[in-house]
Amino acid sequence: MPLCGGRGNGVGIAGRIGLVYYHVMKLRLTSSLLLVLSGCAITSIGPVSVPLAYAPPEDPAPLRTPNCGAIARVDVQDVRTDTQLGVRTLEGKPMTAPVTSSNDPAAWVHDGLIANLQRDGFVVGGKGPTLRIELRGLKTSENVWHRAGYDARIDLGAALKTPAGRVCWSASLVGKGGNYGYAGSIENYRETLNEALNHAAQSLVDAPTFETTLCQCAD
Repeated sequence: MPLCGGRGNGVGIAGRIGLVYYHVMKLRLTSSLLLVLSGCAITSIGPVSVPLAYAPPEDPAPLRTPNCGAIARVDVQDVRTDTQLGVRTLEGKPMTAPVTSSNDPAAWVHDGLIANLQRDGFVVGGKGPTLRIELRGLKTSENVWHRAGYDARIDLGAALKTPAGRVCWSASLVGKGGNYGYAGSIENYRETLNEALNHAAQSLVDAPTFETTLCQCAD
């Protein structure tokens, strides 16, 4: 019946006005929420330059005393042919932006490996074999929407060399990291990259023959 009718379906004028008001307010709230959500979405992205800086993990150091834990030095060489650090992508749009490092990745790897070796009880400096490291790959990806998801991967080649230059051990190492937070955040990039480096370093010291080869490779 018309809105001004008497009993339409048992709902009076006041009731019908109340229902209309309810639906109008519901529509307004839904529209407002959609506007807020769309306002939070990022609509464009730009290049990011990351100053690499190693920071050790916060969890306690392992209780470890290597039988042969002496390494003369750690040498790192960047052998990558593609030195771009990574790429940023915008969810649902064909938009990308490059990610670069503003300092030396080889120095960052060097700092991280020494910190991890010392944390695991190895001594760097003095007598012993040299640990030669090749930085073969270092890549990040950032997927942006309201916030951003971060991923990183590092690929290293590792070799132990005697003082005479003989290679007595070698291995390939891979480390991965992930994170989530504000888009384009240098802190998030650093945390993700450091996690990947820590995983690669841990795979080095956990390698079954690494420690035993240190004993045989000292001379």
